[in-house]
Amino acid sequence: MTDHSDNVREVVSRNPLPALLLEVPSDRIVVASPAALDLFSPEDGELIGRSFESLTTDGPSGAVELLVSGRLHGYERVRQLRLSDGSSVPFRTWVRTIGEKVPPRHAFVVCSAVGTRAKEAHLDLPRDFNALIGTTDVNLRIERVHSDVDATVGDEATTRLIGQTLFGIVHPDDAAGLMWALAQATATGKGITLHIHVNSAADRAHLCQMLLLPEDPAPRFAFALISVEDSNGLPDSDVEPSLGEARAFDVVDISCELANLTDGQVPGILELSSRELEVVTRLLAGYRVPAIAKTLFVSQSTVRNQLSSIFRKLNVQSQQELIDLLVHRAGETSSGK
Repeated sequence: MTDHSDNVREVVSRNPLPALLLEVPSDRIVVASPAALDLFSPEDGELIGRSFESLTTDGPSGAVELLVSGRLHGYERVRQLRLSDGSSVPFRTWVRTIGEKVPPRHAFVVCSAVGTRAKEAHLDLPRDFNALIGTTDVNLRIERVHSDVDATVGDEATTRLIGQTLFGIVHPDDAAGLMWALAQATATGKGITLHIHVNSAADRAHLCQMLLLPEDPAPRFAFALISVEDSNGLPDSDVEPSLGEARAFDVVDISCELANLTDGQVPGILELSSRELEVVTRLLAGYRVPAIAKTLFVSQSTVRNQLSSIFRKLNVQSQQELIDLLVHRAGETSSGK
C-alpha cells in the first residue's frame, strides 16, 4: 500500500481545529495544527515530540493498548489538558486511528474545550437544496463548486462558497468527523462517505451525506454533498438527525471492560471482530443504530448486519438480551467476582 503519511501530516497541519497527529504506540506528537500549538505549546519547550499523555493532568485512559491491538479504532473522552500558561482545563478529546493497518501507525486527536460554544458554520443553503459538488485546493479551501438547485438562487448561494474552508460548510459538532474523514481518505487513497449537518434556510441544520475523494496534488479533495432530507426537512430514512447527542457512559471505559472479558465468562466474546466490538461498545453506551452508523461512518444496514453476526456469536436474540448479558458480566469483572 502506498505510504501517504506525509500527505496526512499536511491535512492535520492545515486543520483549523485544535488537532494532533500521534505516533502509535509511542503516543508521540508528530504534527500539531496552529490552533493546537497556540493552546498546548509548553513555555519550556516544543510541543512536537512530546507524549500526548504529558499534556494531561488526569490518569492514563488505558486506550492505547486497545488501539494497538485493533480492538478499538477510536473513542471520545473528557481529559484534563494542560494549557500553554500551565493551567488545566477539561477538553473533550476525539481520538481515532488512521489507515487500515493493524497495528496502526498513527492516531488523530481533536480537542474541544468543555463548556465553550463553537462558532456556527456560516453556509446558508437554499431550502430546495438537493446536491452540491466541488473541489478544494491544498489549503482545504473550496475553489470550484456547482449546486443542484434553482439556477437563480443556486448561483448566488454557491458563489459565496468559493474561498471558504471546507470546515465552513459543516456544523461545528461534525467538524471532528470531517477531519478524520479527510485524514482517512488521504491515508488510504480511497473515497469515504459520512453524514454531516450544514446550515440551511430557516436557520436549521440540514442533514447530508458527504463523499470525499482525494486528488493530486495532495491534500486536494473532490467532494459531493447530497441531501438525505425530504421536502419537509425530515430524514429520508431513520438517519439520526440530532446533533451533539449525549452519551450515557464513557466509551473507552466500556471498551476496556469488554476487552477484559474472557471466553469463559462470555462464550464467543473472543470471536468478535474489532468492528463488532465497536458496535457493541456504542450500543452499551446508549447509541441507537442510526447514531452508531454515523459515528462509525457506515450504513445502518451494515450495523444491523453486524448486530446479527454478534447475536449469533454470543447466542442472544435481541439488543436488550445482549446488553443485559454484557453489563452483568462486565460488572462481575470490575467487582472482582
